[in-house]
Amino acid sequence: MQFSEKQFSKYFHTHYRPLCLHALHFMGNVEEAEDVVQEIFMKLWDKRDQLETIQSIKSYLYKAVRNNCLTRIRDAKPTTPLETVAHDQLLPEDEQEERSEMEARIWKMIDELPERRRQIFLMAKRDGLSYRDISEQTGLTVKTIENHVFRAMQSLRTKDFNAYLFFFA
Repeated sequence: MQFSEKQFSKYFHTHYRPLCLHALHFMGNVEEAEDVVQEIFMKLWDKRDQLETIQSIKSYLYKAVRNNCLTRIRDAKPTTPLETVAHDQLLPEDEQEERSEMEARIWKMIDELPERRRQIFLMAKRDGLSYRDISEQTGLTVKTIENHVFRAMQSLRTKDFNAYLFFFA
């Protein structure tokens, strides 16, 4: 049996973002992480007639991404001292998978915030700007900035409390 384009597309859309986040923990670079994941999906497409033999495509994808990342790191840097290996790389595979999926859920929820609120929230939380700096850049009052960040956090907490605690507690 061969997977249809529709089935393959479903796997791609379901797993692409979490896999990119998973790869990012290894690669430290968004473009390289996306390259790894795209390469894995291309290989998966080439093997689509063999997919029925794979018990868990999700596990297969995570292991393939991990192995590809580690191979690229090994080939790029023949010796990497243990101190330079990211903490996430030392976590068991299932915890790495869970972390990547949780990050994907958080980013999906952030993407769903109203445009202005998302922009302000990212400036504060991702970019580390102070409310005063954001106020100067946007022309909004500090109180309005505080309100946007508070409402964004409230929205994230309401949608997925466990993911919220994982990243913001």
